[in-house]
Amino acid sequence: MTAESGLKWLLRFVAVTTIPAFIASVMPQSWVVYFINKAEPQTTVGILINYLFRLLMILYAFVGLQCFVFSFDIRRYRPLIWLLSLGGVIVASIGLIVLFSYVPSIQRSGLFWLVFADFAEGLFQSLLAVILLLRIPR
Repeated sequence: MTAESGLKWLLRFVAVTTIPAFIASVMPQSWVVYFINKAEPQTTVGILINYLFRLLMILYAFVGLQCFVFSFDIRRYRPLIWLLSLGGVIVASIGLIVLFSYVPSIQRSGLFWLVFADFAEGLFQSLLAVILLLRIPR
């Protein structure tokens, strides 16, 4: 397998796992409340939480859609894939630092580890994309 085909499949994997987030962005409010309270009991789901939840889901879906489009022409979209990958490394790294800096050990519950896994997966996928991009001849 070449680095280019590996990157193509990595982008498609990201697409397949993130595009379904669009469904969560349009699900009924009662479902949003249920899932948020399932993850973090007694959380008040006001307008801000609802807004952030839906915004995050639509963002995931659009990143997945971009990855899907990029996967069909790696050479053409190479600068944009670089931007997406380096941005992912930066955002995930900052997210992990902030997560561990501002959440005390005593409050690291189930939701904390879910957020940690999300950042860690994003960092891993972004680093893998950067490594594959470096191995593709110009």
